[in-house]
Amino acid sequence: MNFIPIEEFSDGMENKYMAVLVASREARRLNEMRRMGRADINLKPIQIALERLRDKRVVFKENE
Repeated sequence: MNFIPIEEFSDGMENKYMAVLVASREARRLNEMRRMGRADINLKPIQIALERLRDKRVVFKENE
């Protein structure tokens, strides 16, 4: 697992805790897809989620 500094994936988020929450929800989604057989994932879901968040491939909408 490569180290990803929190500043890289929390850029554009309200705070770093929100970024961690979004990454954990994405990891849960990926893990569920893997269990259902919809995705063939070789890496850990959290690693993929952090990379997706860093690359701005995770869409997050705040509730008002």
